[in-house]
Amino acid sequence: MAIVQVLLGIAYPILIFVSLAWLEPRQVALVVLGLAVLRFAVARTGLALAVTRAVWVPVAAVGLVVLSTAIWNDPIGLLMTPTLINASLLATFAGSLWSDRPMVERFARLHVDDLSEAERRYCRTVTKVWCVFFVVNGGVALGLALTRQIEAWTLFTGFISYLLIGMLFATEFVYRHWRFRRYTGGILDPILMRVFPPRAGSLEGAALPGGDRADSVEKE
Repeated sequence: MAIVQVLLGIAYPILIFVSLAWLEPRQVALVVLGLAVLRFAVARTGLALAVTRAVWVPVAAVGLVVLSTAIWNDPIGLLMTPTLINASLLATFAGSLWSDRPMVERFARLHVDDLSEAERRYCRTVTKVWCVFFVVNGGVALGLALTRQIEAWTLFTGFISYLLIGMLFATEFVYRHWRFRRYTGGILDPILMRVFPPRAGSLEGAALPGGDRADSVEKE
């Protein structure tokens, strides 16, 4: 179910583009609203319910905008969805900067508990980088939506945007391993350890042959 939701989210711009070629905006909006209601209806227990509760505000905002499309038969509400998603992510990441643990650090601690002070500062910086990305990404999507450039909007939000996300993820991932040389048993760790060998005295959390881990703490 989760995989299906992710795939639908990625395919959303293309589905909207194709649907608007055959249906009125009002009809497309009603289908989108129906799928959103169905998603909430099936999320009654476990992780699905927790995720639904966590994202209900941005989902509700998207629902209201899409509802406007159903009422006025104007596709602008459907085109605003990517911008609203970026805005909600921006609010979440930016809001976390006011706490002791910014969003990227929370993700990092899902894998490693003992982050050094340097790593914590790095997580805060990366959180700020993602905030800038959401501003730019959402701003471009907004401009294309307001100017009704549906073809360009579909290309950007359905392909270029995800390409940029992947490039940012990959760049940060490689840079992080070059800078900190921390290895925790990830699938790419054997390759990365050859490219960026752990420094002497900085093997904290490094995955060693035989499944053991070094316990020394990184010093900067």
